[in-house]
Amino acid sequence: MESPNETKIIEASKRVYQQLGAGHNESIYHKALVYELNCLGYNLDTEMNIVVRYTDSQGHSHALTSERIDIFIHGDNIVLELKATCKGIQTQELAQIKKYFNELNKLNIKCSYGIIINFPQPNAKEIPTEILSQIVSND
Repeated sequence: MESPNETKIIEASKRVYQQLGAGHNESIYHKALVYELNCLGYNLDTEMNIVVRYTDSQGHSHALTSERIDIFIHGDNIVLELKATCKGIQTQELAQIKKYFNELNKLNIKCSYGIIINFPQPNAKEIPTEILSQIVSND
């Protein structure tokens, strides 16, 4: 069963896809979804940078590089990972969102879940009319 926030976010994603349709790149859907989430009153960061840290065997912490979370909703600490592909949601997207959870945990930012949203693209067989989404638990 979805929480009210999950439902709102998924419904906003559906609205974006219904209005824009299939065939756009991820950045177009991303921008439109940010507008929709702002209309719903969410406090969010888009393309939020998080530094990937590594602690060596002597206990020294090193900043390796930064990763970008597509959309991070503050307050509720929800990670949104957006895709615009012909394929469904793949295991690499699940691994990606879990990687973000891990790095956020190191910063003492606790996320209970994230949502992967795919704005599906046309393929040789069909032009999709519905988004795909998957809620990923941080357990």
